[in-house]
Amino acid sequence: MKDGKDENGRRRRKQEGQDSKRPQGKFVGLDIGYGHTKIVTQDGEQVMFPSAVALVAPTAVQQFGAPVADDEVVIDRIRCIVGTRAIGKPNRCTDLEDLWWIFPSFKAIVTYASTWIPPQSTVITGLPLHHYIAPDARDIVHDLVKSILKAKRVLVTPQGVGAFYSDLSQLHATTKVAIVDIGTWTTELIAMTGNDFIGTLSTGVVAGVHDIYRTVAQELSEKLDRTVDPYEVERSNRGDGEIRAQGRAYAQSWIDERVAQLAKDRAALILAKMVDLWGDHAPDFESVLFCGGGAQLLFPYLKGYRDGAILMKNAQYANAVGFLKMGELLYGQDTTPVTDEPAVTQTEAGATQSIAV
Repeated sequence: MKDGKDENGRRRRKQEGQDSKRPQGKFVGLDIGYGHTKIVTQDGEQVMFPSAVALVAPTAVQQFGAPVADDEVVIDRIRCIVGTRAIGKPNRCTDLEDLWWIFPSFKAIVTYASTWIPPQSTVITGLPLHHYIAPDARDIVHDLVKSILKAKRVLVTPQGVGAFYSDLSQLHATTKVAIVDIGTWTTELIAMTGNDFIGTLSTGVVAGVHDIYRTVAQELSEKLDRTVDPYEVERSNRGDGEIRAQGRAYAQSWIDERVAQLAKDRAALILAKMVDLWGDHAPDFESVLFCGGGAQLLFPYLKGYRDGAILMKNAQYANAVGFLKMGELLYGQDTTPVTDEPAVTQTEAGATQSIAV
């Protein structure tokens, strides 16, 4: 899939003189992933770009100030490239870690996302569950997103819950649904019944697919005597490009086989967490749904967990689509003053919390 309309033909709206022409007040699902950022708007637009940020080296003809390229933003007086063009840059930010949303690169990604998000929108976004339960984390992300996007309101909810809302037929069911949201850095194991989030049967694991691509990138860097970016490995494995050195493409079969070996090991780790949390074959659940950017890669090794395991359609966008639908359900007919109450309230560990829909 291409990385987003902006990077494949759609011009970035400049801030000067054009904000007044933008439509106001949309509902927007914003899934800021460690690997890719996904945006889904109320008019059906879906955009994805790599969550990659690189510093721009100034040249003799460039002066610091307003961005000069469509994929550039200025954060704390530092010019940054965001998205596809940042991949492979020697000055790409490498602060991908569990708390990355406190770094300037996170601000750069949100600023770039404003390309598609009109001011005064209602924006629903998410955090990994182990951060969501910390009020400070929710507050930091809420305030940052609301300020940068000039949003009317911002709702921060657990990642994975969004995927549940992407299929509204499940909302008022009385059966339990398990969601395995496999991302770049984390995997969220979420349990829902109707519109209730079951805290005792949900957890977040710092185990995504990034280590797979990073390991292969490091091995290729040694073989090819050049720095290979993990994003290059991901794109190559998905059939979206070749990894080249000295004018030649490296053997794709070796890359695919190595990725598969590591994917099998990572799936085994996640499977052990699922069994520990939900038991063998999750007998109490009506269905087990797999989503997220890493689901396509790991599902072949996880689908044997039980009969009826489902890889969600358009799995990488599932959270963003669900965030949008959650916003429409919560606020679509709302005429009351703006509040930013969380859709899922965290009380004592183990409680079943209601999502107010």
